[in-house]
Amino acid sequence: MRSSSTGRTSTITSIFGVWALFLAFSFLQVGNGLQRVLLAVRGDHEGFGASAMGVIMAAHFAGYLLGAKLIPVMLGSVGHIRVFAALASSSSAAVLINAVLVTTPSWSFVYLVSGLCNAGVFVVLESWLNDRATNETRGSILGVYMMIMMGGTAGGQALLNLGSPDAFELFVLSSVLISLAVVPVTLSASTSPPMPSDDKMPLRELYRTIPTAVVGIILCSYVQSAATSMAAVFGTQSGMSSARITVFTSAAVVGAVLLQIPLGSLSDRYPRRAVILSVTTVACGLAVAGAITPVTSVVLIGINMAFGAFVFPLYGQFVALANDWVPPQKRIGAASALVLASSFGAMAAPISIGIAVESFGPEAYFWSLAVSLGLLALYLSYRIRVRQAVPVHRQSPFQPIFARSGEIAHSVGRWARHPLAEWNHHLYQHNCEVDERHPSLKTESADEAS
Repeated sequence: MRSSSTGRTSTITSIFGVWALFLAFSFLQVGNGLQRVLLAVRGDHEGFGASAMGVIMAAHFAGYLLGAKLIPVMLGSVGHIRVFAALASSSSAAVLINAVLVTTPSWSFVYLVSGLCNAGVFVVLESWLNDRATNETRGSILGVYMMIMMGGTAGGQALLNLGSPDAFELFVLSSVLISLAVVPVTLSASTSPPMPSDDKMPLRELYRTIPTAVVGIILCSYVQSAATSMAAVFGTQSGMSSARITVFTSAAVVGAVLLQIPLGSLSDRYPRRAVILSVTTVACGLAVAGAITPVTSVVLIGINMAFGAFVFPLYGQFVALANDWVPPQKRIGAASALVLASSFGAMAAPISIGIAVESFGPEAYFWSLAVSLGLLALYLSYRIRVRQAVPVHRQSPFQPIFARSGEIAHSVGRWARHPLAEWNHHLYQHNCEVDERHPSLKTESADEAS
């Protein structure tokens, strides 16, 4: 009982120890959540078509891809704090530029820069969190991180109701929130964390090892990207009010956290591909239900929440599936390759769905998602028949992470795979530090052992 109480106290203390990083992340997520839904609604009022908004949203994910290549170079040159301050300030300025220059090319370019900046600040934050976490508190810190990620996004979308999308004030509010993220980081972070891992595994090699994970990551990221970037466009094209759009888009985000652990536990206890196939099939059915449900029906809100609950756990399940087959020494490189594959799916979704909505109407949003999930289900059925599954007792543990999750999430995966080894490593380091500070203790211990 005493050790359990001590463990809880240690966890709470560790979480409070990184409160500044969590506060900065909260500001970022709320500001970015507001910006994403604000651009969709303002673009509709300005006469932007669904295909134009698709290009703009795709540019944001392209910025994430560029950021993954450029940010490590910047970190090595000037350090984490300066990179964070520069990128957060640039992202904040980008929001204001979007309020002044309202054209498809300018929004696309600025949102690409915004995506690059967001990728950078997330790398910095996650590196710090990972460095501050211990073996005992890593899982709890990840849980708080994920709650802030989804809760901040939903909260930011709700802020759309505070003003008119056609005015300047909401853009200013989004910019201010992103700027505020700089304050706690620059005032509290005294030392820089280690550089993110640069382990590599070519995407082609990963595909040869476990093609189901690569194809699955691309298709599930396609659907998740659409659910986060094009849901608001679907709402505007369907004639929803701003208030209803925020409820509709937030429903999927709220649903995203409901079944992460239950579905992940099922994929640990039963053949993983069979569980993923079942989840994909249910999500496909929900997409069909969304396509045929009237937009004015409140049932559509519930369908979108259930859709998010089944779709968003798929990314973590495919990561776990990849880890079932990839050798332990290559799993970090495999995680980077999966992020790359995820980016391709995320970029393709807004463009293709934007064109489909503009050509066939708003219902093409859900039909496009249903087709993608149907193709994924067919592919999974084929792979289950042609390749034998990994035995359940050898499956890697599921971890509740989302698309493009970074260092803190994958470090939990490393800890879950080798908890005793990492604990021993920390214990060895601690003993070495004690010996250096108190050499007499080392001599006494040796005498007792003899």
